[in-house]
Amino acid sequence: MSADPKIRAISSLSDSQQRNLRNACKHMDGLLKEIEAALDPTHTNSAFPKYINDITPVQRKTIEEYLARFRTQLLRILAGQAIQVEEPRIKASHAVHTSLTFIEIAIEELSPSRMRGYGPVSEAGAADLNKVMQDLQSIVKGLHNYVLQSNLPSQSQPANDSAAVRISTTPRRRDRR
Repeated sequence: MSADPKIRAISSLSDSQQRNLRNACKHMDGLLKEIEAALDPTHTNSAFPKYINDITPVQRKTIEEYLARFRTQLLRILAGQAIQVEEPRIKASHAVHTSLTFIEIAIEELSPSRMRGYGPVSEAGAADLNKVMQDLQSIVKGLHNYVLQSNLPSQSQPANDSAAVRISTTPRRRDRR
């Protein structure tokens, strides 16, 4: 084993400590992603932007350089403790499918019967809510149908794709006791 602590073949940490160090580094990397999102709020087409772009291009470049240095250091620390960086385990197609399912559930929460929990819903209000739901569902179901039918690697296709869409997009009713 080398005397140089930067080049260590065996970790000086227990398995639990290694796991905690890896998780802390992963969490810090997630926070760096949030900083990157704040640096370029135009990177997303969000209907509800979160950040005001008040960072100059020069400031942005400098911050990005620091972020890169920090990430490099995170990887060096893990390597110095012989901790492997986990490979990605979630397929993008699965993440899209899951997010679309949650969007469909959120749309169902806009139904007149559910909105009555916030006060009486007039007939006009119910008609408006039904229209809102219909408009949103038509787009999301179209996208979800595309995802399910496009033979993305993580999607196993049942014989009847339209049934798969109906089954996968029908949110489960939650018991509200």
